Amino acid sequence: MYITIPIDKIRVSRSNMRVNDPFGDEEDQELIENIKTQGIIQPINVRPVGDMYEVDVGRRRFLAAKEAGLEEIPCIVREMTDDEAMNASFSENTVRKDADAVTLGWWVVKKQETSGMSLRELAQELGMSHVALGNYRATTKLTEEMQNEVQRGVVSVHNAVKVARMDLTPDEERALAEESRSGGYDAFNKALDRVSEGREKRGAPRGLLITRINWGPVSPEYETLKRFAESDGLDLSEYCQKILTDHIQARTQA
Repeated sequence: MYITIPIDKIRVSRSNMRVNDPFGDEEDQELIENIKTQGIIQPINVRPVGDMYEVDVGRRRFLAAKEAGLEEIPCIVREMTDDEAMNASFSENTVRKDADAVTLGWWVVKKQETSGMSLRELAQELGMSHVALGNYRATTKLTEEMQNEVQRGVVSVHNAVKVARMDLTPDEERALAEESRSGGYDAFNKALDRVSEGREKRGAPRGLLITRINWGPVSPEYETLKRFAESDGLDLSEYCQKILTDHIQARTQA
């Protein structure tokens, strides 16, 4: 059941994962013209906040309706907390596959910051794989140039995560992004293969300090470490280095 609400009483929610996305490209213009002709066919989802309503699902339709000059818009009104609104926005965009991996990644970062949840806890709440959420989050560590290529759909999530975990310099990442921008998918993949091969051939640099830990054939502690690392979106070696560094710093400052 929906109600009609004056458009000047509606705004985009800060919990909407695409609140900062630009609006007005060619596809958006097509949607505006379509709404001018047919109106809003599918109501948007809003929640009451004070004397206003905030859009949690249906941002593009709302903005297009404003541009089309509509004075009111059909809405489904739901009482939701900020947390529930964030989840609704995420589910809408992942199911419809509208949002790119970088946008999803920044949502995961924001959600963890506001909720204090681990990656595994968040995955359980959303009914998703914590590995997938960790991959989304990994894209936020990339340079802006590389993130742009992921958002354009030229660089896959798999390759974006691979780049994020290669510990490249910003200049090396930008060079890869330029290959993608100027040469497209095939040029990027060839460049990434060259960079990956070069690192594999170099091996460990001379003088590199390495610590190895043998846990034996059975170790509950090892399994716990793996679980904690996955929860934080890190591989096991990164996690071990992090907690050892934190421990050393704490002992040094004591």
